[in-house]
Amino acid sequence: MQTEQLTQIHIGDDLGEVQSISQQNSDVASFSSEEARFQERLLKLCPANLWHKASYTAGCPRPVLVGRQHQQQLKDLHEALTAAITDVVQRWWSDRDARFPERMPLEAEEEELLQWIEGQVIIGNLPQFSQCQGSWRPDFLVEDSSQREENCCVTEINARFSFNGFMHEAYGQAATNESLESAATVLIPATDPNTILEGLFSLFDPEYPLHLLKGTERGIDIHMFIDAVEHRFGVKPRLITPADLRLFPDARSKSGFRLCCAIQDRDGQVPNTWRFVTPHGDIYEDIHQVGLELHQRELLVLEPEMLRQISLRCFNDMRTILLVHDKRMLGIVKQEIPQLLARGVVTAVQAEALRLGVVETLLPGSKELKDLLQVSLASPDLRHSYILKPIRSGKGNGIIFGDDVTAPEWTSLLQALTSPSGVSAELVARFKRNGSISSGGPCVVSIR
Repeated sequence: MQTEQLTQIHIGDDLGEVQSISQQNSDVASFSSEEARFQERLLKLCPANLWHKASYTAGCPRPVLVGRQHQQQLKDLHEALTAAITDVVQRWWSDRDARFPERMPLEAEEEELLQWIEGQVIIGNLPQFSQCQGSWRPDFLVEDSSQREENCCVTEINARFSFNGFMHEAYGQAATNESLESAATVLIPATDPNTILEGLFSLFDPEYPLHLLKGTERGIDIHMFIDAVEHRFGVKPRLITPADLRLFPDARSKSGFRLCCAIQDRDGQVPNTWRFVTPHGDIYEDIHQVGLELHQRELLVLEPEMLRQISLRCFNDMRTILLVHDKRMLGIVKQEIPQLLARGVVTAVQAEALRLGVVETLLPGSKELKDLLQVSLASPDLRHSYILKPIRSGKGNGIIFGDDVTAPEWTSLLQALTSPSGVSAELVARFKRNGSISSGGPCVVSIR
């Protein structure tokens, strides 16, 4: 099957027949049977009780056919965005001319923590950000623009939690790949699920116990991740809460402290090397590496020293959580394109990839946002082309669509963002794309 455009396809049972999906050829009975087989494949990879709200039932067995041009476009954008954000994060405090903290202010406690982390990098207790970027999951839409047909545009980066989306993507693609193999088609998978899993496994050292610090977030992929780690390495990661954490002074540690968690059970699954018993009979386990599923507000209620010690051991780096996840970061990247190009951080091709592939994001207090306010006063209907998005949120929570508010309400919202104080401006203005496919869509396959 030849196509230049993204096309959702149906893979027949016989002779590898491939057809594009359209309302005209929809076969409800065939699709139902196809979905049942797809769910069976998913449940062989991970038991039903670990799929958040039975999400395996929402899987789509009809993948999207992509061409090499689509893959190349995403590869170019991925490399350019990684280079740009890494450079910005590493210059956050050292490049005073860039004034990053002024352009994207954080809470005072967060800035103090990031400055402390910068000091730890300088003395060698933490690596440069380029060596420990953690886990990012950009969301993108596919749009038809005046400059490119089917342009992939990143709309936000999710980086609070290391695992969300990745386990679903890996298992969904694995089930899709199995369908391709059984149908003996000329198509090949566009994604290798093992690459996704190995990427997650590379975040930690299996020679040490793995702790996952979790608070109010119920968790989506984290439970699937725990199951995958246990199957792969034979040791189950331990879920802990902030209440389980303990901190002991330790002159032998380079940080001066020993970070531990209280053990309520004696399961013996982790080697006793990492455990010790106090004179009162309390059992503790050393924490050498920890993954976080804490919201920003949960991080800030921890004692400052506790948070610093976690920052030395967490593999979704605190710079990723506080800077990369922030919805204003894409606005910073967009503003920095000329400087990134002039300094040789990105090539001309990569600069163009960023210009086309990063959504227009207007920072609170910026000239661009003030200009939008003035234009909105003259052209009230312009608000229909914009949204206001919470800077720290995720999962689509709290988004205000311009076409859901009146013109006076819109200008009032923008006026509040023109002179923000600290992070009191909790919204960022963003151009609304007319996209069709996001990163949460069906799995993808490619033409041989």
